[in-house]
Amino acid sequence: MKWFRSHKEPPSASKIIRVIENNGPMTSKDIVENTNLAPRTVRYALKRLVAEGVVARVPNLTDLRQTLFMLHVERRLNR
Repeated sequence: MKWFRSHKEPPSASKIIRVIENNGPMTSKDIVENTNLAPRTVRYALKRLVAEGVVARVPNLTDLRQTLFMLHVERRLNR
């Protein structure tokens, strides 16, 4: 995870990345439930991960009111 460590990656970001890697695209609510992190912590970490280009926001095609978060395509290819 060199891409983010140079920017002092918060532990919550690492936890979120692992959960998304293991489970695939997830809503922020699903991430909160799977990580036991506070919703505010998850929102902040996701905001940073999206800004860094590590995580991508995609529409949930089964419920367009929700956004799914998934690892950016380049990150998934480099695993």
